[in-house]
Amino acid sequence: MADTCTTTRLGADEPLHFRHSTVSGLFSQLIAALAAAIEAERDIEHGLWSDPGFDRWLKAAELSWERATGLCRDVFDAPATRASDVPLQRFARHLHWTLGCETAAELRTARQVVSGHLDLFSWNGSDPEARRVVQMLARGRQQFHEVCMLDMLNPADASASPEGCSGYEPFAA
Repeated sequence: MADTCTTTRLGADEPLHFRHSTVSGLFSQLIAALAAAIEAERDIEHGLWSDPGFDRWLKAAELSWERATGLCRDVFDAPATRASDVPLQRFARHLHWTLGCETAAELRTARQVVSGHLDLFSWNGSDPEARRVVQMLARGRQQFHEVCMLDMLNPADASASPEGCSGYEPFAA
């Protein structure tokens, strides 16, 4: 049998524990879903469409992105119950917009907003809540940069597409 004993010395001032708000709980789920979506997207970026598993990887990536974008919406649609929820919601809204970028100029703007306005996507403090929010936002920014590097937002240049090769004569059959 094991004996129980306290690990905190008598009279120590034990800090409060972090409790998720609705927004921070959803944001935490978003971080996990985003990691899965990035991983699934990398699988199809480096896979061959002729590979027997490609269809499964493609479906997994599509479902992962649907979950991540759905959680983005859930985060910014949920009511903010504390001040630290605001930068989490702001980040989720910006990430959602970034995932919809269709041009290189839009993506460049999205990246500039995050790098140029860190005050919008950060939080300060030393209590358990502040430390946790700071960690979630730091991980979110890291994943944001990973998303911005994916081929889905950075299509190959026009010279590699059939439209870019229109100046060449077709092969004789």
